[in-house]
Formats: sequence, structure tokens, C-alpha cells
Amino acid sequence: MKKIALTVILCSILTCSAFSCGDSSAEKDRAESKPSESSTTTAGDENTAETTKSTISIKDSEGYKNFRANLQKKTEEINEKRRKEMHNTDEMEKDAKKVVNEFVQAVCDDDAEAMAKAMYPEKMLEGMKACGEYDEFAQSVTDGETDKLDRVDVMFCVKMKENENALAESYMNYYAKEYGLSDTEYKVSEGYSFTASMHTTHNDGTKALGGEALLIVNIEGEGWKILPMSLKDLTE
Repeated sequence: MKKIALTVILCSILTCSAFSCGDSSAEKDRAESKPSESSTTTAGDENTAETTKSTISIKDSEGYKNFRANLQKKTEEINEKRRKEMHNTDEMEKDAKKVVNEFVQAVCDDDAEAMAKAMYPEKMLEGMKACGEYDEFAQSVTDGETDKLDRVDVMFCVKMKENENALAESYMNYYAKEYGLSDTEYKVSEGYSFTASMHTTHNDGTKALGGEALLIVNIEGEGWKILPMSLKDLTE
């Protein structure tokens, strides 16, 4: 902008001189009374130079360099964590994976009975039916549309820690009491958090891909059961 302004001013001065605008004394008076554009521009340039110098000085400071280094380190740590999650080596046990497939198949088929069997121990399921909770559950999972399940991929599979197993155990025992099983105590020996990636085909032939974060835990004497929640939901 400053360069454009200077060019316009210079052109005006040259044009006036070429066509002898007024007498020389009047020209001199006007020139003397006119503010110095060069001094104004010089001051502006000095301010810009000072600002640039200050910015460069900040970027060269140790504090700024440390900030950038810490930011880069944190970014690399986050990226590394994501890479490990995507290529996690934890392998879900065969029996657990079978229950995952049965559960997802039941979801696609709107099969409430099979879903409930994959989620709840037998006595808990009986308690649900006795208090009328099962009917509400069955109605909530049936939407009248079914999909053909093509494939289920278990992704981001991570073995649960002892404290997480204990939380899952508390969750199961809480609902056992809710369904009238006051003398029942479930024990969770192990579990996995994972994402079920579901490849399906709709009735109209279109393909679909969906994913759901779930837990699966091994309940002593009952086998593997799905907890329809993520690990974050369980621990919060």
C-alpha cells in the first residue's frame, strides 16, 4: 500500500512540473506548506521494521523454541498412540470373538432373544422377564428392518486392566440386584474393549459399513458377555 501511495504522489508532482502548474513562487509556497510524505513514509517503514524485528526476536527466544519443541513432542506422542491403537497386537480369544459375531448377527436380524443371551447371564435374563423389563428391551431393539451381515472386523482390541474388570463386575452386580437377584454375585475374570466394524448389505442391495465401541467380559460360570458401552462410558 505504501509503495502504491508513493507512486501516485510522485506522478502528481511530475505531471504538475511538466505542465508548469502556476508560478514558481506559488509552487514554492505550496511545496513548503505541504507535509513531507517522505518523512511520514519513513516513520511508517521504521515502525514496520521495528515490529518485524520484535517478531523475529520472539521466535529466536529460548521460551518460544521450548514451546515449539514441546508442542512437536506432544503431537508425536499422540500420533504414536493412535498408530499403536490401530495396529494393536492384543488378540481377542476365539470364544469371545464368537460371541461378538453372534451379537452383531443378532443386531442385524433384530433378534432380541439372541442379543439378550449375548449380553446377560441366564439368571439375569430370567429376572428381566419376571419384572417385565425384557419386553421393553425386545421392543426397543426391533425396528422392522433387517440387514445381511457380510463380515465383522474386531478392531482397536485392548485387554482390560484389573480395575476396569472390577468396574464391569460392579456394573453386572448392580443390575443383578435391580432384577431381583439379591443373592447373586458375578465375578469378571478378564475382558476386552474393542470396536466392532460391521460390513452389511441392506434389503435394497446397498452396502454399508458401521462401527460400534463395545466391551466383552468373561463372567465366571457364565462365559463371555457383551457390555453395550465403550470403556470410556464404563470408567466415567
